[in-house]
Amino acid sequence: MDRSAAWDATLRIVFGLFIIGVGNAVGGFLAGTTGIAGLALYLLVAVPTFVYGMFYVVIGAGMVVEAATERALEAAELTVEVSDGDDGGEGRDSGGDRGDDTESPARD
Repeated sequence: MDRSAAWDATLRIVFGLFIIGVGNAVGGFLAGTTGIAGLALYLLVAVPTFVYGMFYVVIGAGMVVEAATERALEAAELTVEVSDGDDGGEGRDSGGDRGDDTESPARD
């Protein structure tokens, strides 16, 4: 992972955690000042900011995991080959005829 990608991932993770913290703080302040209706205000503020913050955290963590996986594959000298879909050629069971030609007798 080059330096700019590492900074990008770090800033995304930190920004996501910052958004979660700010949403929780604002929601807690609203909950404390408005009484019983504060729970609804807390949830109205904290839940969307949590989801939005976790979006950035997951994107940043995914960048780190992708770079680490790429580096590990290069170190192990492995390659990943992706091919187009198989058309169901040889060696696959078509699910139809199973090869037994005898029919079971009908019951009366």
